[in-house]
Amino acid sequence: MKKIDNSDSPSRLVVADMDGGQAIDLPGIRGRMERLEFASGMVLYRMEYEALDDCHVQVQNSFSEPWIGSAMHLQGHSELRHPNGNTFSLTNDSALLMRVDPSGSLFRLFKGQLIRHVGVASTITPLLERFGGTFPKKLALFRDGSFGEVQIGQSFSPSNRLRQLGGNLFDHNARGSARMLKLEGIANLFLAEIIELFCDETINEDRIIVWEKQALSDITSHIENHLGGDLSIPRLASQAGMTENRLDQLFRQKFHLSCAEYVRNERMAAANRWLENGELSVKEVSEKIGYSHVSNFSRAYRARFGETPARTLRRATSG
Repeated sequence: MKKIDNSDSPSRLVVADMDGGQAIDLPGIRGRMERLEFASGMVLYRMEYEALDDCHVQVQNSFSEPWIGSAMHLQGHSELRHPNGNTFSLTNDSALLMRVDPSGSLFRLFKGQLIRHVGVASTITPLLERFGGTFPKKLALFRDGSFGEVQIGQSFSPSNRLRQLGGNLFDHNARGSARMLKLEGIANLFLAEIIELFCDETINEDRIIVWEKQALSDITSHIENHLGGDLSIPRLASQAGMTENRLDQLFRQKFHLSCAEYVRNERMAAANRWLENGELSVKEVSEKIGYSHVSNFSRAYRARFGETPARTLRRATSG
């Protein structure tokens, strides 16, 4: 990795060579990154860093043949711009499936953001073998086109399971004498989950009729404004004037999440914001999002973000 002058941009530009794990300690960015390649052809990327300034990180493509990859932030926010100009927002609410053959993609980082990022990729040949020689229809577009020319990206809402798998790549599951074996297993599940989300053709927002769209909008606003209240499915369904099953179907069609998963996601996202602000204790945050027991909140938070709420708070207050 090295810093490159960039007179056309008001922020700094650094180039990240992702061959092997390494520490990042440069003007504008500090942290660590790791590239792990498994015998199956699967490649795992793990990054945890803090943006000390507004800057860009340029990523060099490490593949020399067609591939498919995924990316998601467990924490923090950045933007990924491909060489063709297509730009995607990366947050814990947006996962990305992609194939970008040319080097030169840019991560735009924002000052003060702590990023915990995970990505899993594989070249097409071994992945196709694991699908029995035939990709699902939607996934087939990733194998078309001459290598060096293809630039494809599709973002969508991650499932709760995908977030949990991402968190597992950073917590105790990523340690121990069988570390590599565990990481490969979780990485396989992570890529499988994101591919299934991408290929799910049953999700079609057009099937939601007008009054249901308004009811869904009202319910999501209610959730956002009452994170510490009763957000049980029966209560929300009654408020929306529909059955519990239909409410759950609407959430799955619109957000790729069950209603319960959506509620947990909103609560965890709010908890993360409040802890990073550093003005509330872990207990106060727990109460604000409806957890009566701090221990239950801590377990849920760690599963989501890969660290305890106490650690997030310590980092916020020590800065």
